[in-house]
Amino acid sequence: MAIGSGIGSQLGIATETTFNTSVTVSRFYEFTNENLNFNKKVAVGMGLRAGGLLPRSQRRVVTTTDVTGDIVLDLPTRGLGLLLSHAMGSAPSAVTTTTGVYSYSFTLGDVYGRSFSAQVGVPQYGGTVTPKTIAGAKVSKFELSVATGGIATGKFTIDAASMTTGTALASASYSTISNLFHFAQGAITVDGSSVANVKDFTLTVDNTLKVDRYNLGSAGIKAEQTINGFRKISGKLTAEFTDTTFFTKYFNDTTTALVLTFTGATIALGQPEKLTITIPAVKFDADTPNAAGPQVIDLAMTFEAYDDGTNQPLTIAYQTADSSL
Repeated sequence: MAIGSGIGSQLGIATETTFNTSVTVSRFYEFTNENLNFNKKVAVGMGLRAGGLLPRSQRRVVTTTDVTGDIVLDLPTRGLGLLLSHAMGSAPSAVTTTTGVYSYSFTLGDVYGRSFSAQVGVPQYGGTVTPKTIAGAKVSKFELSVATGGIATGKFTIDAASMTTGTALASASYSTISNLFHFAQGAITVDGSSVANVKDFTLTVDNTLKVDRYNLGSAGIKAEQTINGFRKISGKLTAEFTDTTFFTKYFNDTTTALVLTFTGATIALGQPEKLTITIPAVKFDADTPNAAGPQVIDLAMTFEAYDDGTNQPLTIAYQTADSSL
């Protein structure tokens, strides 16, 4: 019996073979919070009836259902690859091995044919754990960020086809190494040159999925989500106004390459745990420096990413001791 609070909760995922066919979860995460909610669309027949003062319960029906919500976690140096794979919509485009060191590189891909199951164990007051088992799940949107002095975090917005509470709770197991990527490990380059005035960074990727594929004959369950438009990659950062690098790029609408790297502890043979986010072509939309008072001036920069016709618009490289996703 678990502790009767969120302390006793667990979260795991696993890649499905067939969309919306649940599989036993096997990759478990230490997470900050989740709000994966079962949603039902209700319709009530409003036929008039002599003496009827309220709609009748027999005329209420559930026409469609789905599951939506977010998973938030600190970015770990072990186990993150599986989530990144589903978030980016691709298997690793490259895997290299150096005696216990594994490097995975993820680029944007087609999410169709790639889904996962998730299970959250939610403890009741008395310690009994209720399993929420979700199938047909995809990452519709995700955000990777680091705040000044903080731990790097990930927010993964989930859209899924179904939920049940009847599947047995999987036995959770976790990596013995629980290192996290964090602010002190971070470094940013702009067009290949290091900058030392960035205080925080957020990357947001919208996979632009069609999530309302409800058709007759499917018992109100959605068909597999598919890409329904251009991906949108955007972000923001705060920079101290120590030079005009960012302002000049905004002012001239210059295409700019941004690279954020977290370099962690050594795994083996001098190779570290590492997470690298590469965006070769961004355009800044703000900020103009303003003297708003006696305080120092910071720049609140926002940006959009584009395809430059040569490079992948976004690459996330992950170096870890994990031999598989």
